[in-house]
Amino acid sequence: MCCDPMMGEKVGAVVVPLPGHGLDAGELLAFARERLADFKVPQFLAVRTDPLPRNPGGKVLKPPLREQTDWQTVR
Repeated sequence: MCCDPMMGEKVGAVVVPLPGHGLDAGELLAFARERLADFKVPQFLAVRTDPLPRNPGGKVLKPPLREQTDWQTVR
């Protein structure tokens, strides 16, 4: 992900679909645009099949997630 000189870090989303279900990135973004302010809609999107990295307490480990993700620009 990139950083914007004025706004700081840009918004990205990592999505893990339910087993056996597909994901349409266009539909996901359309859903987000209808319900979120423009600056909150993801500019980068990654779809994973493996679970998100978590600590023993169940919280998502963001630094490893950022390093492991191959970000795709969606805007």
